[in-house]
Amino acid sequence: MTEMGVTSLKGNLTNPQRTFLWDVIIPEPIGGGDTETLMLRCTSTNIPGEAVGQIAIPYKQTAGVVIPGKRTLSHTWQCVFLEGEDEKSIDSLRPWLMASVDNDGKSLGDDAIKRDVYLQLVSTKGENTRKIKLVGAYVQDIAEVPLSYDAEDVVRYTITFAYDDVEGSTT
Repeated sequence: MTEMGVTSLKGNLTNPQRTFLWDVIIPEPIGGGDTETLMLRCTSTNIPGEAVGQIAIPYKQTAGVVIPGKRTLSHTWQCVFLEGEDEKSIDSLRPWLMASVDNDGKSLGDDAIKRDVYLQLVSTKGENTRKIKLVGAYVQDIAEVPLSYDAEDVVRYTITFAYDDVEGSTT
């Protein structure tokens, strides 16, 4: 029988992955922008989820069985970016959104607007532990930003990316 105590957990999980050790890497943002600036200013995100649907097969008077269905993704991913008076975050991300579809309904096309974006988890030693690739990502939404005279805060942009697929690997 497996021992299920704190000592066993400590021995099994010697160094948990920290939720604050990660980088978002956007190589060559559409419309310009600096990859390093966006990496430094991204303050929160999440690891994209995945699921597998199910197909229920009833059988006579039994509960039946279920078998795996299709793999599904949400196809959206959010990141929050700090903004400075230099406007480098929004100046990097808004042209990408505008390239998707302009005011006349024209798009530059998938090849011109989609980029692979990476979420990289980092160890406490500064080594990359996992790299998640969001395939075919583009800026889908820039959320409203509340402004108020009675608040002491900074401007943060919540950006929603759409993506085609997720690939993950341990480095």
